[in-house]
Amino acid sequence: MIQKVVGIAFIEDGKLLIVQSHKSSKTNSWTLIGGGVEENETLLQAAIREVSEEIHNGFIITENDLEKLFTFKEHATSDPHKIIEMTMFICHKKIDIELTTNEEILHYHWFKIGDDLNISASIKDHLLPYALKNNLIY
Repeated sequence: MIQKVVGIAFIEDGKLLIVQSHKSSKTNSWTLIGGGVEENETLLQAAIREVSEEIHNGFIITENDLEKLFTFKEHATSDPHKIIEMTMFICHKKIDIELTTNEEILHYHWFKIGDDLNISASIKDHLLPYALKNNLIY
């Protein structure tokens, strides 16, 4: 069974916000804010919920802050036996609160080209080429 997931890219000053969750820390990998789409939830609703859960501290986005980029299928970073269908969004709202760890996220990092981190395939193979082509990350 293919699981639908969302990834939300926050890009500020040429850097991409990546996170290490409890799950992704087991493989020492970094991912985007995001996660699974729940039953009876739209992709936009899932993206909004995931941002509020993973950034928390009262940071809320709306549908108007999100722009859908693309959808693709790949193996999940947390479980290579699982196939996911990821819809990637870019969020145009600036993060105006302090990023603090919580029950889901262990680390936040503003990634720039040249950082030596184990980033997920969804970032490396899909988002980075798009962001570089469009001069979003430098």
